[in-house]
Amino acid sequence: MFIDRQMAQKIVDRAMKITGVNVNVMDHHGVIIGSGDPARIDQLHEGALHVLSSQSEVDIARDQAGRLSGVQGGVNLPIRSSGDIIGVVGITGEPQEVRRYADLVVMTAELIVEQAALTAQVQWDSRQRESVLLRLIEGGTSDSLFDDRVARLQLDLSLPRVVVVLELVQAADGADLPLPQLQQLQHQLTAASAGTLLAITTARQMVMLVPVSLGGADAVRAGGRANMDKALFRRQMDARLRPLQQHDGVHYRACVGGYFSGPQGLAQSYRSALKAQAVTRGRAVPASLSFATESALDLLLLDAAEGWAGQHLLREFEAFLLQDKNGSLQQTLEAYLAENMDLARTSARLHIHRNTLRYRLDKIGTLLQLDLGSVDQLLQLFVTLRLYSLSHNPG
Repeated sequence: MFIDRQMAQKIVDRAMKITGVNVNVMDHHGVIIGSGDPARIDQLHEGALHVLSSQSEVDIARDQAGRLSGVQGGVNLPIRSSGDIIGVVGITGEPQEVRRYADLVVMTAELIVEQAALTAQVQWDSRQRESVLLRLIEGGTSDSLFDDRVARLQLDLSLPRVVVVLELVQAADGADLPLPQLQQLQHQLTAASAGTLLAITTARQMVMLVPVSLGGADAVRAGGRANMDKALFRRQMDARLRPLQQHDGVHYRACVGGYFSGPQGLAQSYRSALKAQAVTRGRAVPASLSFATESALDLLLLDAAEGWAGQHLLREFEAFLLQDKNGSLQQTLEAYLAENMDLARTSARLHIHRNTLRYRLDKIGTLLQLDLGSVDQLLQLFVTLRLYSLSHNPG
């Protein structure tokens, strides 16, 4: 590790508060990179070169200083990190007067260096974790570099996990959060979510890879595949997301992808969470947690919309809407299905007579060429209406 200028000046500022005299910090080449006297920055300090070569303290009396380039009287001491000398700190003054500060100044310098090294390691770990997360949700193939990274971070990727997509916006206007605030929230969520990988993926989105339990009362096995214990997971996520609940100015929505096993499982979980987030955007309330499995029908229909059958149903319904000049038939159809085909409740909801309702339903059946008394054809109509809503209002 080397001392940079920012770190050097931090050492100088802290040490000068302790000593009350000028302090210089030299790099591993003996160049002054931090000083209480800005005019001395970038000068070569020969006293520091002696420290670096002898690997020990060098005292220079003021009457000797003129013989050395860039040197004033004082005490010059090595700064060590992991046993290696990475720089020199110089305390200006007569050696016998300023030596009493020597140990304290060196300790201060080495503590700042150690703190910077720790911060750099934490930041490196964070970046590597984010890199692992992005590889997993993108579905990239594993290689030796990726495996080494996982091993160094001591990540257990054998744990069953699901993807949680977090949408975060400002409560006041739905705008993106400032990056520093987003990073602060990321730090708080990471601290509250042991074993969870978390990364910022867009200006308003974070992704979490969360360990999940596949046992419990709510977990079932279908076709040999275990499902997650949703009740337990919901309680755990409430604790993990608690830091967000303490920020009144932030609105968030969390959508949990489905659980999929195998190498591409997390990529599948991520895609299902994104799709579920899209179809529930208009319905979900702030601070909500939803599951992709709860939107399975909508996701099925959204996929079907791209196929021939889905496109046929949409064309037929759009032709019907062109003949519904004032929208009363569409309104009647939506109310009829919302009231579970109950004529009395539908009439009351629309404030129309039952005979008027029957007339409208007959007209709807005629225009769509469907028998609304047939369960199969009524189901087709329900699917078509839902498909139309999803296609025109996906979020």
